[in-house]
Amino acid sequence: MKIDMIVDNRQDYEEEIRKGIRKFNKEKNEEGYFVQEHPKGYRDPFGFYALKDNELVGGMIVNKKMQWIDVDILYIKEEYRSQHIATKLIEEVIKYCKENDLVGIHLCTLDFQAKGFYEKQNFQLIAEIKDWPRNHTRYEFIKYV
Repeated sequence: MKIDMIVDNRQDYEEEIRKGIRKFNKEKNEEGYFVQEHPKGYRDPFGFYALKDNELVGGMIVNKKMQWIDVDILYIKEEYRSQHIATKLIEEVIKYCKENDLVGIHLCTLDFQAKGFYEKQNFQLIAEIKDWPRNHTRYEFIKYV
């Protein structure tokens, strides 16, 4: 299977990724702690997207903050998980960081999301916060490039 990787600030791709992660998160916690949106203008996000036959299958929405890429969302559609698409997206972000002389990648994930994946990608765990949100643990990771 060929997956094309692109970097873009397409609003329709961003919205589809945001809808996907909100739906996934809401299924895991009915209280809705994970679905808050930042007000417009708070950041200037852009994305790394995976396409199959011009269909969006997953992506990462990121922000460049100082000399770092801060990952806001990583989401892969369920039927495309376990096909190394997230790994390829991480590789694209690393490449982008190197090309733009950035220090590394920062992200957060929750206990029901992708902690093990980031550990396999050699991200360094820098914080573990219990009850953020209540009854869940938030993990903060970095990766120098």
